Amino acid sequence: MTGPTAGPGAGEAPEPPAPPPAAQGSREPGIGAIAALAFAVVLVPGILLYAVLRAVGLEIGPAGLLGLALMFGCVVIYPVLLRRLGWVGRR
Repeated sequence: MTGPTAGPGAGEAPEPPAPPPAAQGSREPGIGAIAALAFAVVLVPGILLYAVLRAVGLEIGPAGLLGLALMFGCVVIYPVLLRRLGWVGRR
């Protein structure tokens, strides 16, 4: 008969429980993925439009305003894209 302290690992701390199945291999995006998507959907198109307009000879003011207007449009589209991707739930 063995006592409660006998056997392998006697006196060691017990192993922590395994994470729940949802956390193992979860395909839900983290905050970094959502921020990266925001960068790609909002900033990149506006900056690219600004750069293209400047390259074709438009002055800095109008090119900047058109780039900013595109960014505002993308900010409106961004939540719709998150919902369609399933990254956030419906209200």
